[in-house]
Amino acid sequence: MQTEIEALKEKAKMTTKREKAEKAARKRKHELTIGPIDGVIAFDGVRNPLTRSNTSYKSGMLIRTKENDYVPSVALNDSEAEEAVKIEALLQPNVYAVKCQPFKIKLPGGKGEPQEHSFDVGIELDCGMRKLVYVRGEISLNSRSSHSRIADIVRHTPKHAAHEIVVISDASFSRVYRDNNRRILMCHEMPNAEADQDVVNLVNAASSETRVEDIVSLSSFPEDVAWQALMRMIGAGRIGAERDFVIDYPSLIWGNF
Repeated sequence: MQTEIEALKEKAKMTTKREKAEKAARKRKHELTIGPIDGVIAFDGVRNPLTRSNTSYKSGMLIRTKENDYVPSVALNDSEAEEAVKIEALLQPNVYAVKCQPFKIKLPGGKGEPQEHSFDVGIELDCGMRKLVYVRGEISLNSRSSHSRIADIVRHTPKHAAHEIVVISDASFSRVYRDNNRRILMCHEMPNAEADQDVVNLVNAASSETRVEDIVSLSSFPEDVAWQALMRMIGAGRIGAERDFVIDYPSLIWGNF
């Protein structure tokens, strides 16, 4: 009788293990790959974050940086926050390169923990300073296990990999802020240095806060060109605006001297 009970327990244990394995396999999604595109630099990260997912945000986009002489390259994003970090970096005039999944490190790893980590974003400035960015959700970052995990990542990242490791939460970018930046990025890809300086001069000459529509009407450039210049300069930080509200013609703006 005892032998039969033990056999049933063993069978139940094996069934549970198999069910867990099948459930884990169902959760795992195949990677999505993007084939060659004429005139576009292929994705070159150490890990492809683009998988099918029913729960998390995945995206791909084309980015242009000084490093590649503004030839478009494929960027893949593991989350909306990661996409937001890259777009924010692309808008800054002192950014030389933006990398996706640029560096992987080995970790000791505890029970159930991954034994390696790939940084989400790499940013290089014109001065040569390199940053590795760890992007996570606010809830995850507030957990105790996350603190020790980040400490392990910092401890095991070689000094030659970057001058600085930055931790960024998804709470750093509101939904409206992210949407504004997506629109700014489209304008950013149509540069016009003369129009940029024109709108900056007009905003700085205003005695107080002014509105987007006022600067557009005062500009010596066509309306669409002036609008794009204003958006670019807001993104670059040369013109101030409330970025957590939708930027439109009635929006207040001010000079950042």
